[in-house]
Amino acid sequence: MARWPAIPKTLRGAGGPIRVRQIQRVRSEGEECWGTWSADERIIRIERGATAEHKWRVFFHEWAHAALDDAGVSNLFSLDGNETLCDAIASARVQEMRGTLGLTE
Repeated sequence: MARWPAIPKTLRGAGGPIRVRQIQRVRSEGEECWGTWSADERIIRIERGATAEHKWRVFFHEWAHAALDDAGVSNLFSLDGNETLCDAIASARVQEMRGTLGLTE
């Protein structure tokens, strides 16, 4: 049975290297959440306790924020627009992984 691979600890972004950290409690503006992207620190933080598939969805969502920020594209959209676009990209990438890896769950 195929398994979700480990989340990478680093990746290349158009604006430079990005660190990826899985931590116990992720917070954004004082609220708990599944993940964050910090452009200033160039770090993606992901909730350690999530399922493997959900971690990948969060990873791709936050990676999309990083890619849009690095390209200057995020400036074109509202906060809701950015979130919607990142969700769409993350959903597509997770489905791509499911197909590539033969994952059924």
